[in-house]
Parts: sequence; structure tokens; C-alpha cells
Amino acid sequence: MKAKGPTPTGPRSQGFTLIELLVVVAIIAVLAGLLLPAMTKAKSQAKKANEMSSSHQLMLAWQMYADDHNDRVLPGYRHGYEAVDAHGQPVPFPINARYPWRIYPYLGKSFDVIYANENRPLLDQFRRLEDKSVGTYAASVFPSLGINSTFVGGDDNELSPEGKARTVFGDFCVLKAADTQHPSELMVFASARGPFEGKIVNGFYLVRSPYFMGYRWSQSFNPADGPEAWGHVHPRFSQRALGGMVDGHVEALTERELQDMRHWANQADRPDWTLQRQNR
Repeated sequence: MKAKGPTPTGPRSQGFTLIELLVVVAIIAVLAGLLLPAMTKAKSQAKKANEMSSSHQLMLAWQMYADDHNDRVLPGYRHGYEAVDAHGQPVPFPINARYPWRIYPYLGKSFDVIYANENRPLLDQFRRLEDKSVGTYAASVFPSLGINSTFVGGDDNELSPEGKARTVFGDFCVLKAADTQHPSELMVFASARGPFEGKIVNGFYLVRSPYFMGYRWSQSFNPADGPEAWGHVHPRFSQRALGGMVDGHVEALTERELQDMRHWANQADRPDWTLQRQNR
């Protein structure tokens, strides 16, 4: 007869062994590695959808402005135009030269539309400022989308769309919506970024084209570069920036498409088009 082994004196421990714990940790790490990119992509898509919604509303406001002004489009960066703040008080230059307070009445008198995603806390910060005039000024600088002011609406700082410049360069700037040759291609607003208190934030009131008298952007977008390197344009959605077109639709433009001047200038007939003197 075989001798019986030792009889257990108590219940078997229900805890995990070290190997079992390591296996569980490894499985969790693998799952996290699989899920994190998907979650990051989903978050990015949600931000894109939010800014796209803002862009659609901005384009609707832009069209309403033209309807109320005998088809004249919203000024890009122009001197001598009146604008009022949230209290109905006139705002001084340069606040009234920028587009936000001019389009404000067509946004339901709320900047929440044009300050999207990470930019919303910035707007809240401006609202909390004790000096309301400073908040009014700051709110005019950093909307999520900048306007293509040189070629749509006009930019007195870069090249005034009237007077001598128009004589020399022709109708290079759209001042009436009906003058647009390809409304579904000409961009009015684009996702932008600008400098604020020593850092770069998602938003600026204007964007500059890749070509003007010549090429002026860096060859490829680098987030480490200053905003001016790409004319304040920010392809923040998987290397794409949102563009609001004259016909009212919004699309995500690739870096290559953003460098195509046919999206920027009414006269442009090729991607590398530059402003030229008219033949006399």
C-alpha cells in the first residue's frame, strides 16, 4: 500500500502567481497599444468635426454679410471701416481693421462659433480680463480660422485692392462675391495659428498665400517653425487644414492643395501663380 502524501491543512490560495500577473500586465499593455492610436484618431476626428461645424457657420455669416452689403464681401484687413464690440461701442484701429468684430453681428453676437476646440479656453480667458478693452482687442486676433485677406476682401497692409495697385495688377482681389470665377475652389478662410505670450496657439485673424510676388512659404510644414513660415496656415488635422470656400462648403485641404494658388487667388490659373503687372 502506498503511503499517503501530506494532507493540505487549509484552502488553496486564490491569489495570482507572479507569472500570471506579468502575463496580465503584458496583455493590458498590448491592448493599450492597440487602442491608444484609435482613441487618438477619434479625438482628432471629433476636433475636426467641431472646427468644420464652426467653419460652416462662419461661411454662412460671410455670405449673409455680402447679402446685406449689395454683394460686397467682408473686408479682409481694411482701414476706415466701422465695427462695434459686444456692448455696441465702436472699437478703434486696429481692432476694426480685422474681420472678427465686423462679422460678429452675423454670428449671433457670439465668438464661440469662431473659437473652436483648444482655442475656446483662450476666449474664456479674454472674457475674464478685468480690462474689457484688452479682452476686446485680444478676441479680434485669435479666431480659429484666418481670412485670405490679400485676395478676398482686401488687405491694406499687404496690397490695397483699390487705387494704384488695382491699376497695376488688375482685379487681383475679390471685392464682390459675384466676381468669383470658381466659387467652389476659392478659399475665404483657413485653419490658422499665431503667436501668443511666447507660445503658439491655434488661431489667427488672417492667413497669407504661399505665393505673392514669388514663393514665400517654407517647402514643407514643420510644427516647430514659427506661424509665419506657412503664412499662419495650420494643417492640424492629419496634415490637412480646413478651408471655407466662396460657395459656402468646407473641405480639408492637404499640404499640396494648400500650396495651390488656385485656392487663393481669383486670377490664378496654375498652382505656382504669382501676382503680375497687367500688360498695357
